[in-house]
Amino acid sequence: MGKVGTGIPKLMGIPIQRNLLYVILALAAVSVIVPPIMANGYLNTVLISIVMWAGIGAAFDLTAGYIKVTNFGFAGFFAAGAYTSGLLAADFAISPFIGLIPALVIATAFGAFVGFLTLRLHGIFAAAFSWFMATTLQYVLAAESQYTRGYSGLVVPQFFSGISTLPYYYLVLVMYVVELAILLKIVRGKPGVAFKIIGEDETAARTVGVNVTFYRSICFTIACLFAGLMGVFYGHYLGLLTPDVSSLAITIQALAICYIGGRGTLWGSLPGSILIITIFEVFRPLAAYRFIIYGILLVVVMIKAQGGLASLFVKYLKPRLMSSA
Repeated sequence: MGKVGTGIPKLMGIPIQRNLLYVILALAAVSVIVPPIMANGYLNTVLISIVMWAGIGAAFDLTAGYIKVTNFGFAGFFAAGAYTSGLLAADFAISPFIGLIPALVIATAFGAFVGFLTLRLHGIFAAAFSWFMATTLQYVLAAESQYTRGYSGLVVPQFFSGISTLPYYYLVLVMYVVELAILLKIVRGKPGVAFKIIGEDETAARTVGVNVTFYRSICFTIACLFAGLMGVFYGHYLGLLTPDVSSLAITIQALAICYIGGRGTLWGSLPGSILIITIFEVFRPLAAYRFIIYGILLVVVMIKAQGGLASLFVKYLKPRLMSSA
């Protein structure tokens, strides 16, 4: 963190008003200090879910919010990371922390391959093809049960021994912060400018010399990398994987968190995740009706705040913080 010449502080290279910076630092301090003080196992599991899904939503938002590509095959890349690391740990006794590297390589390569095929299409065709690839992976994971254990479940070693969930909270928090910092750096640089131009008008992007296919592929591949990262965490946190990790349900929850939080913001997935996970925890018996809940929340957001929860912050809270700076 440094300062620009005007005296405005910078966070991760981004100029930010002083009072807003204080709020962000206070929230960061609370997120680090409060969990061990509370010493509440249930609270920790809820916080882990919130942060993990915020990371998943941010990865989904990179394509949905910037190049305007809805990746309905998102869960496939999540599963690719989870199963690669899980199989290496279960069958070859490779530490999850080491297995993380090949898992990211496989998720990224799979994303690059699917992106190469998918991004030449447009609209519903691109969405349908990516969904087809994720569904194909789901069936392969189920069919190759001699390797993946199919729906019996692949038992994988966890990141940490012991019953405490606190280490998992700090691990996923670090993963999320690193992911968000990298994604914000990307979208505020030259690639981000290209992503936004492509998302607004592909024809105009080509007119000004932007290599549309290249930048769409880069954006898609980066999103798949971070989907794989969160998949690795998911597998070694739960300790059990089934082919359902490649199902459309994972993609739909990522989509809902992204849109409710605020598409095209990246950080908006955090308030979106807080809202959705809290609703599911408070109304646990309604979890079976989660798709209905997603629909209701999306309709409310479209009516009341088309930019999601992030737009409410920008509209109501940020001006007040800046005015008192």
